[in-house]
Amino acid sequence: MFRRILIPFLLLASLVGAAAPAQAKDQHSLRILLTNDDGYSSSSTQSLRQALIAAGHQVTIVAPLTDASAVGTGLNIKFGSTLEAVERSPGIWSIAGSPGDAVAFGVRVLFASNPPDLVISGPNAGENVAALINHSGTVGAAVTALAGGVPAVAFSTARGPSNSFPSTQQSIDFAVKVVNKLAATSAYNGKILPDHTALNVNYPVTPNGQVKFAKLGTSLPVSTDYAPAPDVCATCYRILPLPATGPDPVTDADRTLLDAGNVTITALDGSWEAGPAVTTLVKVRLTNLTP
Repeated sequence: MFRRILIPFLLLASLVGAAAPAQAKDQHSLRILLTNDDGYSSSSTQSLRQALIAAGHQVTIVAPLTDASAVGTGLNIKFGSTLEAVERSPGIWSIAGSPGDAVAFGVRVLFASNPPDLVISGPNAGENVAALINHSGTVGAAVTALAGGVPAVAFSTARGPSNSFPSTQQSIDFAVKVVNKLAATSAYNGKILPDHTALNVNYPVTPNGQVKFAKLGTSLPVSTDYAPAPDVCATCYRILPLPATGPDPVTDADRTLLDAGNVTITALDGSWEAGPAVTTLVKVRLTNLTP
């Protein structure tokens, strides 16, 4: 419990204090692997790359060839199959696979002799909060980085009316602030983030000027509904969006705080393991089982 409280406190103290992006000369230059789930040519990711380079960082894009949204932590582990990786221009690679494939390839091949200091995923077009992160390719890429021992930050921009993203440029500017602050504060222990830690950062449609550490909610902001689609085939169903109508049950949930206009930051460890209390309850119920 102490660890769960301490890490968000330390991260909040270091990140929220970044009222303006530090100049490149005051930074440690980070070697960054930049990915996303929208494809290597995503305009927001290309813009973030240029902004990070302008801030003094070294950035290599390694991202899916085409849109690979909602694939979670998917990886191609069909051993013996092939994966196409193409350097489209210096420092920009496309991978015919998932965001996780892109990160795994980048770390194993392009950064084989020296792992990147940081993996950045995004900024995604659309928020990734609460239970939605289980299906997010953006967050999945960050979790893949953790499995390879590399710290990561996933950035997402909330969706506005009529499927618009009016705060995209603001979210890019904020992403640079976060990276600069992590670089500037890493000297005290030599680490960009604590071991096995990723950050999930969501930028609101209309920011209220506050950055808050949030708990991971448990609801789905948008889930799926299914309606018969006889125009397609007799046994077909059309997949439809089903927006959430109730609040997230978790106090200070990321979804709730984001909807209120806060930038939200949630620390993740990439583990789905239940806590010790839940494990003990299950263990008691299943005791004396034999193979």
